Amino acid sequence: MRITKTVFVAGLLIVAAVFTACEEDEIFDPPTVLTSAGGEIVLAEGVEEYTLEGTVLSDAGVAEIKLLEVTDDGNFQIGSTLTNFENPNQVSFTFTITGITDVMVVKVEATDIDMQTSYSDDITLVYTPIPETPLTEAEEATWQRVGGTAGTGLEEFGLAWTLNQKSVMAVIRKDTAEKFVQLAEEAWEEIETLEALTEAVEEADDMDDYRGVSAEQNDTYNDVLATVVNGQYFLILVKSATVTTGDAGTTVTITVDYKTADTE
Repeated sequence: MRITKTVFVAGLLIVAAVFTACEEDEIFDPPTVLTSAGGEIVLAEGVEEYTLEGTVLSDAGVAEIKLLEVTDDGNFQIGSTLTNFENPNQVSFTFTITGITDVMVVKVEATDIDMQTSYSDDITLVYTPIPETPLTEAEEATWQRVGGTAGTGLEEFGLAWTLNQKSVMAVIRKDTAEKFVQLAEEAWEEIETLEALTEAVEEADDMDDYRGVSAEQNDTYNDVLATVVNGQYFLILVKSATVTTGDAGTTVTITVDYKTADTE
């Protein structure tokens, strides 16, 4: 009888050990990563930012979530790792991706407490540049000052010419223009769009006047100026000047080419 009891107790211990081992060795599936969008996402013109949202489901519990950029050289983490979740079995996440200026491929990586890792599908973010506005073809204009009268032909560019300095140089001053600058000679050929002209003007120093043209002798020039008048940009090439003397006094005629584009 004693032997029978001993065998029965031993059997119970073996069964309990088997159930305990099963509980300790329970295997969970890897996490499931769900995102708010997938495939290819074309961003609106000029937008360089995208917010990616989603949820990670995990029976074992989520340990961490990362955002990765997928490149030909491997996957690289973007931003911080998300950890310490209130409900690790169902975690909502948000990643804001900035600086998108081309095509960027990303995906979300989730790791559970058993160190099992899963990934979302790849998400391709496509930057769409703002269409550039071409400058107009070059047109010719004439600035002229006769004797002591105010110069003509400059109003469109927000400029005025009412005097010459003592060294006999024409003084072309800023009048109604919001900004008046001088650019490098190569700017005339290199700047082809309103966007490029706007950037060049913003980076250049504003000036009160330009004194690069002689008011006493004929000459040729290659000076590049730019103005902003009521939001309209002008790129100006000073090409030549002629000086003549008559009954009305000295007449100085400056020939320029210009290109423009309206900001509206």
